[in-house]
Amino acid sequence: MKKIWIFSALLWAMTGLAQANRVNSEPLTMNQAVQEALQNNLGLQLAHEDEEMAKGAALAQEGIFDPQLSAGTAHREAELTPTYLGGVSEDEEANWQVSIAKRLSSGTELDLSWQNKRTSNDLAINTIEPAYSSALMLNIRQPLLQGFGNQVQLAALQAAEKHAAAANFSVKSQAAELASQVKSAYWQLLFNRQDIEVKKLSLKMAEQLRDDTAERIKAGSLAQVEIYQPESEVARREQQLIGAERAIGVAEDGLKLLLNRNNWQQGIQPTDLPPSMVAVPDLKRVLAKALAQRPDLQAAELQVEAARFQEKNARDRIRPSLDLSGVFGLSGVDDGYGHAIDTMGSNGKTVWQVGLLFSKPLGNNLAKGQHQQAKASLNRTRTQTALLQQEIHRQTRQAVRDILLANKAVEATIKTSLATQKRLEAQQAKFEVGLATTYDVLVAQESYAQALAGENLSKVQLAIASAELDRIQGLVSLRQ
Repeated sequence: MKKIWIFSALLWAMTGLAQANRVNSEPLTMNQAVQEALQNNLGLQLAHEDEEMAKGAALAQEGIFDPQLSAGTAHREAELTPTYLGGVSEDEEANWQVSIAKRLSSGTELDLSWQNKRTSNDLAINTIEPAYSSALMLNIRQPLLQGFGNQVQLAALQAAEKHAAAANFSVKSQAAELASQVKSAYWQLLFNRQDIEVKKLSLKMAEQLRDDTAERIKAGSLAQVEIYQPESEVARREQQLIGAERAIGVAEDGLKLLLNRNNWQQGIQPTDLPPSMVAVPDLKRVLAKALAQRPDLQAAELQVEAARFQEKNARDRIRPSLDLSGVFGLSGVDDGYGHAIDTMGSNGKTVWQVGLLFSKPLGNNLAKGQHQQAKASLNRTRTQTALLQQEIHRQTRQAVRDILLANKAVEATIKTSLATQKRLEAQQAKFEVGLATTYDVLVAQESYAQALAGENLSKVQLAIASAELDRIQGLVSLRQ
């Protein structure tokens, strides 16, 4: 066997530069994969829709304070039976009005209306026939207990705004999570493609050894039984190659699902290589950055604030309702519509009314129950946020530790690859002079193939650990 060909091919597979381009495979960088997923992933699109729904809910709450314009008109005619001499037998009325109402953030409700009416009947004592009236009326209602003040009136709106802001951070959190998943799937596919090259090379070496053994048997230097060991090993490595091919398909499908690709027949060819070494980050710095920038933690803190506003609103509804109401107006009446308006402006009659309205449910269990639910929800969101902070501490420690150990694993597997390569060289040399059996060479080949796969895997695991570190900090972190 020609050692120059064997070990140049082994080095080619070890560095991961020998990746077979499958038919119809599309080259893809990791940056391209992440960007494509951020644009097309269906799960992320759902998160965007949730954000839009939360924004719509906040807008709906803001609409409570929108001015309300209303207008109406009516006409009525009636024929009546007079009940006394000179009483009404025909009555006609037409009216129209326009009003604008608004609730202030203090809870004050204002309703300014312009009311106009024309009445006509055959009542004998009428001094104006027909009679036109015009009035400008202002209705005011001010809560004094339940619903009083800006804090209570704005609580629902502020809670909805916090939910909307939290939904925005949830989208960012899911984007960081998606980027991490895409990177992991990308590196896994790269490893599977490198692994199939290792297995192809392993099969090629076993086939070469089988052919060399057959030549030696034919020359009479080896017994006939020596052929069975390399032949069985060739069959076993062919099975491994089939499994590696299946693993590529599974890894491609997983990545395509994240990218939301519809072309399931086209393969993906990763073009980036994983790093051989990653700087170990400072634990305190990473933890501080994660606690300050993690979008899911920011979303959780906003949910706590939203729950606090909801609890405040629910607590207010326990109080009894006491409202101050008032009506203030100016009206004029005359035999013409224009004269009625002039009379209202120059010599109008004033109208006013002030009153109090009190109400309180007996028992008030509905409001008390809703407040208990809101209070429990507030405590729950606080606890969930505290749990998330603890989980961030744990994840950060683990991620930094994984980077450190993955670096060491890469160093160890490189040394293992070199050592098993030397061992394979020695066994091959012994076999050529009759001091080693085919079994010895096959074992050395298998050890080297496993070491080569282990080195590729350790580099991929280092890249995945680096992607996890980005996710823990809430980063998408595309490589430049």
